[in-house]
Amino acid sequence: MPSPPPFVALGDSYAAGVGGGAKRNECWRAVEGYPVLVARTLGLHLAYQACLGATIDNVERDQAQALGPETTHVSLTVGGNDIGFVPVLIECAKPSWVSDSDPVIDDALAILRTQLPERLAGLLATIGERAPNAELVVTAYPVLFNGEDCNALTFFSPHEMGRIKDGVDELAGVIGAATHDAGADFVDPRGPFTGHAICDDPEWLNGASLPLEQSFHPNADGHAAYARLVTTAFDAESADLRPERDVRVVEGPARRGDAPTFRLPDLLSPQSLDGARRHGLDPSRVEALVREGRHDVLHDLDRELRLALGK
Repeated sequence: MPSPPPFVALGDSYAAGVGGGAKRNECWRAVEGYPVLVARTLGLHLAYQACLGATIDNVERDQAQALGPETTHVSLTVGGNDIGFVPVLIECAKPSWVSDSDPVIDDALAILRTQLPERLAGLLATIGERAPNAELVVTAYPVLFNGEDCNALTFFSPHEMGRIKDGVDELAGVIGAATHDAGADFVDPRGPFTGHAICDDPEWLNGASLPLEQSFHPNADGHAAYARLVTTAFDAESADLRPERDVRVVEGPARRGDAPTFRLPDLLSPQSLDGARRHGLDPSRVEALVREGRHDVLHDLDRELRLALGK
């Protein structure tokens, strides 16, 4: 029987390669995901544990069993699902006549500030106990928007994109502090991803995409960028990716995490049409514009309403 892989990749959809390549099971685990690129560069066999929708509890329940005294390298991306990042994106993607996203963002920030530090500290302690000989690299998340939402079917406002950026920045601070306290290595992708946000040229992040699970995740270029950062944290002399190296990839349980995945706003729902009526818009006109695919006019209506509402 082969020995357990020395490199264990833990975490959520960002660590499971979502957005960077084809889905392989319920956890996704694309071969283009950053953990596989790191493993090939370093020549390390990989225990690919990361999974779509994973929270800290899911990592401890379904992924951490791959750790052991023989583990030499551990990567981790987690925390976004714990604070409800996907529900924030779902709410912010709606037009102003459907929803007010500020309360949902406020709830996410409250969890970030009051619960996430302790949850992260507990997970990092568990990793240290189970893999006492391993070097641990923990990553934060990139800023998604550079002030522009160019996707036809989403309605992120400048106010919402600014609040999301502030939340990503604050989340990076919490993850970085917990990582430092645990004596691990912290990777912050925000700087390297500058100029490569959604709608930038070139973009390293997907906007609203099909399949929808890939929305707001790194694309292939984004996963390659993550891989360079994580590889450098493990071994600064191996920063140049060599994805042709052959390594064994052993997958953990394909048990999807508890967090939801992104979905587009339903502009024909009763909630949307009733909201249009309450805000002084003609719901029959909104319905006609949706059916005609006139997203440019719908975006104009949303901007005008936000100005009237002061948002």
